[in-house]
Amino acid sequence: MKYGIFLVVFLANITAIFCILNPWFKGWETQGIVFLVLEAAFLLLIGVPVFVHHRRKGLTARDALAASLDSVMSFLSGWV
Repeated sequence: MKYGIFLVVFLANITAIFCILNPWFKGWETQGIVFLVLEAAFLLLIGVPVFVHHRRKGLTARDALAASLDSVMSFLSGWV
């Protein structure tokens, strides 16, 4: 599970960057930029507290990072 969320985040970011840089998708540039900005903001607002909480509970750094990325991506997928 912990590697699956990293793959999902990687694919989402690659797709957003592809939409931003590809000249064929003119209407999708702003959506890709908004996605990346919202992801960065939610990583700071949601991901960091979740990471700190899981580290205090005794999880390893990789598992805590996976849990925080999972919560941010779940929030973003629910938003869209």
